Amino acid sequence: MKKSENMKYLKAYEKIRDLILSGKKLPGTRLVLADLEAELQIGRGALREALLRLDRSGLVRNVPYKGAVVASPPKQKEIEYIYKMRADIEIELALIAMENMNEVDFQELEELHAQMVKLKSTNEGFFALDRQFHLYIAGRAELSHLYSILEKLLEFIEMFLSLYQYKANDCVRFNEEHARIIKALREKDAEVLTSLLKVNIQGGLGLVGEAYDRIRCSV
Repeated sequence: MKKSENMKYLKAYEKIRDLILSGKKLPGTRLVLADLEAELQIGRGALREALLRLDRSGLVRNVPYKGAVVASPPKQKEIEYIYKMRADIEIELALIAMENMNEVDFQELEELHAQMVKLKSTNEGFFALDRQFHLYIAGRAELSHLYSILEKLLEFIEMFLSLYQYKANDCVRFNEEHARIIKALREKDAEVLTSLLKVNIQGGLGLVGEAYDRIRCSV
C-alpha cells in the first residue's frame, strides 16, 4: 500500500472508530460504504480497508446478507475481565513511563486535563479525552506491543461507556483523580501512582456496574 493510500485508510479507520466509540454509530448499525463515503468524504477503497481492520479489532463484524455492522459491546463478566487486564498492563506501563517523562509530557497531560475540566457531562466527549489521557502516559513507556493491547482494551471500554448517561459529578471525580495522577508522575512516586490508577480504573468499572444495573431494571 502506497503512503498516500495508507494515510487515507488510517484516517478512515480513525473516523469510523470514533463514530462507534462516541455512540454516534450504535451497536447493530449497518456501515454501508456509499453512506460512509458521503458522510466522511473518503474514498471507498480506504473505507473498505478500514472496515476490515475494524472487523479484526472487534468493533465491527461482518454479518451475512447485511455486511459490516457495529458490534455489540462486551457482556458484564467480559468487561470485568477487560478492566482487570487493563489495570495490570496500564499500571506497569505507567510506572515505566514515569521515569521517561519530561516537562513537555506534563504540559501535554495538563492540556488534556484542562479540556476535560471544561466538560459538564460525560456525553460531551469525556471518555475520548479520558482514553487519550491514559494512553499518553502509557505511550511514554515506549513498549509498543503492550501499548497496542492496552489501546484495544480501552476501545472496548469506551464503546460501552459512551452508550449511557452518567451523573455530572462523575466528571468532577475523574478530573480530580487525573490531577493527582499527574502530580504523582511529576514526583515519581510509584506507590501513590499505583494506588491512584487502581482507584481511577476501579471507578470506571463502577460506572459500568451502574449501567448494567439500569439495564436490568428497565427489562
